[in-house]
Amino acid sequence: MSNKSNTTKKKIIDSSVQLFADKGYQVITMKDICDSCGMSRGGVYRYFSSTKEIFIAMLDRDIDDDIKAVKQAIEKKVPAKVIFDNYLDHEKNAIFSDNRGLFFATHEFAFAEPEQRAYFDKRIELSVDLLGDLFRYGQETGEFKDFDISAVATHIIYFFDGLKTSSSVLTVTEEMVDQQLKIIKEMVL
Repeated sequence: MSNKSNTTKKKIIDSSVQLFADKGYQVITMKDICDSCGMSRGGVYRYFSSTKEIFIAMLDRDIDDDIKAVKQAIEKKVPAKVIFDNYLDHEKNAIFSDNRGLFFATHEFAFAEPEQRAYFDKRIELSVDLLGDLFRYGQETGEFKDFDISAVATHIIYFFDGLKTSSSVLTVTEEMVDQQLKIIKEMVL
């Protein structure tokens, strides 16, 4: 794919993020996305045939970026504790982000598109594997305790998923999140 094509796809996805975060998944139309990114229908349809495709591309980009960041940090021998702290900061920032409605929209998408269950199972698996890689690295360097990597990684992924989803509809305070992060750190460090 050409650089221009990648730039255009990125523009469409970037424009869609705030729409999905503000309005949810089901009410957004291709026309909304065209209006948001300032492109014609033909221009958008050249890259994506539906809001579903755009939503999946947005989710894929998110997990791909996370995987890339952690793997690069491990390859550069960044201390595991620093990588883990950055991961926790990233997740905490997401909870309080202006785009936090996106997490609720993601669950809405999962309910509206039940055939995507395997896709969501795979996303969870990738996330658990990513944390697992980080935890193994941290244990190898002696920075992390000895613990059941799979169980703790799974716990953390589901914890953040629930908290991020809840943050769009419930009052979640920074103090509450910090208390939970302290508990998570005690399991790992």
